[in-house]
Amino acid sequence: MTQDKARKTEIRARMASTGETYTQAARRLGDRPEPSLPPVETILAEAGKKFGFDPAVLTLAMSLCTEADRYPLLPAGATRRLKVFLDMKDWVALAKARLGRPEYPHDQVAYDMLRDATGRGDVIVPLTSTTFWEIDRISSLRQRTDLADVIAEISGFVTITGRSVLVGHQVRTALADRFSAPAPAPVDVFGLGQPFATGDRRRFAVAGRDGAAPALQADAVRLIESVGRVIGEYMMLRGPAPEELPELRALGYRPEEVEKVERQRVARERDLAARLARGDARSGHLADIVHARHLYWELDEQLRSGLEYYGIGIEDFFSHGKQWLTEFLDGIPSAAVAMTLTEKNFRFAGRDLSGNDVRDGDAMSAAIPYCDIVMTDKHVAAQLRRSPAVTRQGTVVLSRLRDLNDALPRLIADRAASAA
Repeated sequence: MTQDKARKTEIRARMASTGETYTQAARRLGDRPEPSLPPVETILAEAGKKFGFDPAVLTLAMSLCTEADRYPLLPAGATRRLKVFLDMKDWVALAKARLGRPEYPHDQVAYDMLRDATGRGDVIVPLTSTTFWEIDRISSLRQRTDLADVIAEISGFVTITGRSVLVGHQVRTALADRFSAPAPAPVDVFGLGQPFATGDRRRFAVAGRDGAAPALQADAVRLIESVGRVIGEYMMLRGPAPEELPELRALGYRPEEVEKVERQRVARERDLAARLARGDARSGHLADIVHARHLYWELDEQLRSGLEYYGIGIEDFFSHGKQWLTEFLDGIPSAAVAMTLTEKNFRFAGRDLSGNDVRDGDAMSAAIPYCDIVMTDKHVAAQLRRSPAVTRQGTVVLSRLRDLNDALPRLIADRAASAA
């Protein structure tokens, strides 16, 4: 890692005479100070020139990353902040406001308010895996860049962990309640970075060629790792330039595989819609059908894992009858949100189900159980706002940024008063 060629030569000479690794030899010769790293502002400015981004948009991300003592988990205390989830339409509106071209005056108000609130540490604005997937679908690099800039600035790459992790924990909690078993250990819901949003806790870390810690001061290593993590998150969010795609594909980049899974899920929904229209499935039993399908398609793996964890037989689980099973599923927060939205969509006569419906269900089922305010589109908000699946959580569901402008200051003040 050092730029001092004479020192490198001396280290290698010691390695040859003692059999030590490079890191061990460097430490034995540690009486000479390592060259100091430039300030973080300089590092980010140089990276911004090289990769084409404004380093100022990474201020919040750098703060969260450097304060995190167990990356990718959030810094201590950050999870107690007010949590606001934004729909993609809201990110688009904020991106326009950031560029000085707000579509409506209240969009500019929302942008300024969220930027200030997250900068002060009053609010976190988490992303889900759906957010990344929706941005990845955008073909224009310029549009992805505009979104990456505002998302980096306001979210700092805070994410809600993968739905499989969350739902798995919720299923075990529901099983523990129903079978009088010990509750599972708490799960870390909020963290940093796109991998965390998929349930992956691996992280970029600096190491020597032998895998050992580099011969650098701990503060220098932490700085290098933090800068690398933040820039890496931004570049992943922005996505590749067209000329980079051939090389990425050669390395296994296959975004169409995610789209294939989505198409399969949409096909299942459309199949049921067609059966309902033909009368092959009885609309009077729609709630039962939706519950059964969700259990089979969405919860099978988590349920089997939970039953095995508590030593509950599958026959015992299914022996309690339909009402018991319905109440069990409704007691799983993410499942309750998803099933409510699915059922209401099927009852919405003439609605053509699409990938947007699948993504809305995924985003809402991840965000509503864990956020204080959830923004979504008008249709989804209308379906969910008064649903027991939402009211049980106490989540405020909104569809317009102007409504967020009214609600957020009050909730921030209430949170501050309760903490005083």
